[in-house]
Amino acid sequence: MAIDLQQIGKRFRFYTNLKELEMEDLKAITGSTEETLNNIINGCNILLDELVAIVKHFDDLNPQWLIYGEGSMFKPMDADGNCHEPSKKGCLKKDKAAYLRQMKNMLIELEAAEIAKGHKPDVDALRAKLDELRAAQQ
Repeated sequence: MAIDLQQIGKRFRFYTNLKELEMEDLKAITGSTEETLNNIINGCNILLDELVAIVKHFDDLNPQWLIYGEGSMFKPMDADGNCHEPSKKGCLKKDKAAYLRQMKNMLIELEAAEIAKGHKPDVDALRAKLDELRAAQQ
């Protein structure tokens, strides 16, 4: 199975936008340089060691999804039903409507890229989550 650096970048950008992580947040969380993070987000000049070093800082991010587009974006919850990372529910920093529109557009872009590559992504689960957020907003 080939690794597509641009797809990794799109998936990582989708994840970080969903989590509302800005570049300064990413630098603080990972200890990486802005150049390295931009390379990953843009899908160019990625070294596997750098990617692994960065991904390990995100407890809920499924590396199989990030690298290959397989499975869910998030790792499964533990036996107690707890997420690996504290939840930020109800704490959106951005305008909810604008945030949901942005995430929907990114999901469409990601889905189109995955379909073009011949992958069967787990987009339905992401779309359901966005619908759930939209319903909760109303």
